[in-house]
Amino acid sequence: MKKNLFSVLFTLICVLNAETLELAPVQDAYICCCKPDSTNPNGGINYLYHGQYGTCFDRTLIQWDLSDVPQGATILSATMELYCEAFYGTQSGNPVYYMINETWYDHSVTYNTQPEYDLNPFQAATWPKAGNWHQVDVTEFVESWVNGSHDNYGIYCFCQGTTGTCVPGFWSVDYHEVNLRPKLVIEFYPEALSQCTWGCIKSI
Repeated sequence: MKKNLFSVLFTLICVLNAETLELAPVQDAYICCCKPDSTNPNGGINYLYHGQYGTCFDRTLIQWDLSDVPQGATILSATMELYCEAFYGTQSGNPVYYMINETWYDHSVTYNTQPEYDLNPFQAATWPKAGNWHQVDVTEFVESWVNGSHDNYGIYCFCQGTTGTCVPGFWSVDYHEVNLRPKLVIEFYPEALSQCTWGCIKSI
């Protein structure tokens, strides 16, 4: 019981001394099985889609540069935020997110040349409403990238269980309004948890 209490106390101290980092993507793009040789096949580079449109399935790929996160940092939370500018169809199933395993390029990636991605771990979310930020908990992904257990090639955004047209439209990193572009918000403590706890306590 005493050990658990100290663990909670140490973690709380770290949270109170946490830093927040907001990052823009280094690249993003979307692809579609109905136009397998095209990049951003409908709407151009300002838009991202992932979901089902009729019999077509869109996927979004997005990548972040984490070099500003200190090596050995303790990741407390990481949230990917996409601004939903429109929603097409009726909500069914849910969006899902995976870690990409290979290099890709936003100006040339297509459905036929898309990189491989891990099915596990994955993160599920609920569909957004138009005019709102879509927030996805990607803490597990960022932890893996920062600790080196998985190379950072970005996130593969798709859907599961949809029964018809169900696809949100998001603004991309190329959209002219900077404040509506995708962002990754990371809350972290600059040191490993063990260093954080004792270091913080000694500084009190």
